[in-house]
Amino acid sequence: MKPSHKVFPACACLLMLSGCQLLETRKPPAPMDENALLKSRQLVAKGRYGEAIQILDQARVGINRKHVYGDELQTIRDRQKTLEEELNDQLLISNTSALKNQLPILTKLSQSSPDKPQYNHRLQETREQLDSMQQALSGCAWRHFKRNNALAKDCLTIALSLKQDEADQDLMEHLLKKQKQHKKEMASKEKAERAQRWKQRIDKRLAEARRFSERGQLRDARRVLELVLKEAPGSEAAKKMLSEVNGRLEKYIENLLSAGDRLYRDGEIESAKATWRAALALDPQDERAREKIQRAQRVLDNLENLRKTR
Repeated sequence: MKPSHKVFPACACLLMLSGCQLLETRKPPAPMDENALLKSRQLVAKGRYGEAIQILDQARVGINRKHVYGDELQTIRDRQKTLEEELNDQLLISNTSALKNQLPILTKLSQSSPDKPQYNHRLQETREQLDSMQQALSGCAWRHFKRNNALAKDCLTIALSLKQDEADQDLMEHLLKKQKQHKKEMASKEKAERAQRWKQRIDKRLAEARRFSERGQLRDARRVLELVLKEAPGSEAAKKMLSEVNGRLEKYIENLLSAGDRLYRDGEIESAKATWRAALALDPQDERAREKIQRAQRVLDNLENLRKTR
């Protein structure tokens, strides 16, 4: 029997419908609400984990939002759990210390009033409670020693004051050694950071001196380089640049002195004086320029006196 041709359209329709259903199930997940994320992270920063979790849970409500905030929520819940453990252990340390301080008082009461059994009974209860707390503190130390050195040390300090346990003592030595190593690493890191900041400051000043030199501001360049060498006397880059700047300054000064001399010989006394002043400005220690300026001034003063006597 030949198959009916009417079957194929029906199959085609079913396939089309199935395809539509597949397309519907493959819709992309809804985008995260940035405001919800921001608010939750702000609350986490303040230690308000419960409120942060509540905001994200509410943001998840709706179509295709079931898995949107999964990773963020898990991270917050983990941090909340860790904080809760640490706070409970801090409470344990505080309560143990308080109870431990009562022990010598209860001991004296029991010894001074043996006719009152309630003191001895209370003393025994306190000792039993402290034994239990000592075990809990030991557990706290072993639980936190990899992630919170300070808390683990605090737990061990109280635990060892109640009972000298060999394993706890070994752990304390390990924590002290780790703390010492951490301090050494931090000191080394701070030293490296200071050296880096110092290098950056020197490099910045060298760049500034280079800019002054390129613009022909040789006095400014020399001033900056002298500051660099005051802080870093061994800077070869600063020494080399300063030598180049001084060489250029000397040439400029020689040229200015020669130009002033020519002007002076031509009778341009004021112009000569101004030129020599420019040379002195480049090097205030140049006695040649200073003497030439004084000579020109004496000539100008004599000319002025002659004008007055006429």
